[in-house]
Amino acid sequence: MVQPVACSFYTETSFGRIKGYRYGPADAPAIIVQGGISASGSLWKADKSGWWQSLHPVFSELNDVQVISFDYLGGLGGSDCPATPLTVKQHSEAIRQAISQQTDNLQAWVGGSFGGVLGLQFAADRPTELARLCVISAAHRPSVHSALLRYFQQALVQRCSDDQSGIILARALATLSYRTADEFEQRFNDTDDAFKYLLYQGEKLLKQNGNGCRSLFTHLTPILNDYAIDPTGIQAKVQLIDFSNDAIAPPSLVTELEQLLPNNMGRLTIETPFGHDGFIKNVEQYQSALTHFLTKSQLESA
Repeated sequence: MVQPVACSFYTETSFGRIKGYRYGPADAPAIIVQGGISASGSLWKADKSGWWQSLHPVFSELNDVQVISFDYLGGLGGSDCPATPLTVKQHSEAIRQAISQQTDNLQAWVGGSFGGVLGLQFAADRPTELARLCVISAAHRPSVHSALLRYFQQALVQRCSDDQSGIILARALATLSYRTADEFEQRFNDTDDAFKYLLYQGEKLLKQNGNGCRSLFTHLTPILNDYAIDPTGIQAKVQLIDFSNDAIAPPSLVTELEQLLPNNMGRLTIETPFGHDGFIKNVEQYQSALTHFLTKSQLESA
């Protein structure tokens, strides 16, 4: 069982210092878990306030493994913010360098959203170093629609005369893009209440992280507009999990990825009103599939 208590550490890479978190014994086979661009590597906490707390039941069922997660360079948390934004490829290489200093027994990668993109990049660049990859709410290239949504977020941050207002509005738009029209129809009876909710999400980001969270829109959001990963050379066995009405990684794009992967081991598409945020909100619906995928990985490496 992987307990929800982490040991934090720092690792130097050629791109900057990265903060990491280890759950479980350092000598056990390692599973990398990475979340979205606003994620912290502090995945789980005993008080249940971790960034991806809903995922912990999957790993509470696994024995004799360690989970490692990293704060993103230029993101929230304790990693450095480079002077110049890194590319997706460079982020993947930075994490590879950090992993190599922490374990020589990498077993699998589980990535949601940005973490899934980086997992695909890692597997494409280092085909012999990763045996299994679970990609959740992510694809090998951006959709035009998602790129447009991010362009508007960047424009709000760049063009608002008040820096804080720009961050609040950009985060509000990002939150809107992560969810679906169905959810807003079901959840809110009044448009003003819905708008207040979106503004609250932006205000919360700013309150919790200060003006430093501006780097989300200068260093991370832009790089997701034009990345391109060739899945045809990926040797890892891949499990795909996606969600209906996901505006960021739409099912049509995941279908394209599925057809290009040489070793696609299965795909689970989940109906949800939460859209892209299904990777956080709908863990119960994919817990069994992910547990089976990771357990099979354990057995094969034993």
